[in-house]
Amino acid sequence: MPEMPYEIKFDPRLKIDRPYLHVEYEQLPKQVQEEFELKCQEICSQIPDRIKSFEKEYMKKYEELKEADEDEVFFQLTDELNEISSCICDLNLLFLHIEGAYISHSVHA
Repeated sequence: MPEMPYEIKFDPRLKIDRPYLHVEYEQLPKQVQEEFELKCQEICSQIPDRIKSFEKEYMKKYEELKEADEDEVFFQLTDELNEISSCICDLNLLFLHIEGAYISHSVHA
């Protein structure tokens, strides 16, 4: 087994830590499994707040988009909205990957 069977890295795009498992989960000793699971739960507990934050940012950009008079500004804001949507999607997928279920309550801002 490698020295570090897992690691937790900050994802600057999603603005949250992400777990990375380098071996099969079943290969981890029981104590390391419990430690890894705890860290994953800590990360999952932060995901709804991160989604809310991205949704607020999205709505702010959307309001700016409605007022955009120039094509360049319109297309820039559209690109930013697409990126924010992608981050929200990736956070939902991360939650699903860790928990094995979708977020069970509304997290909308």
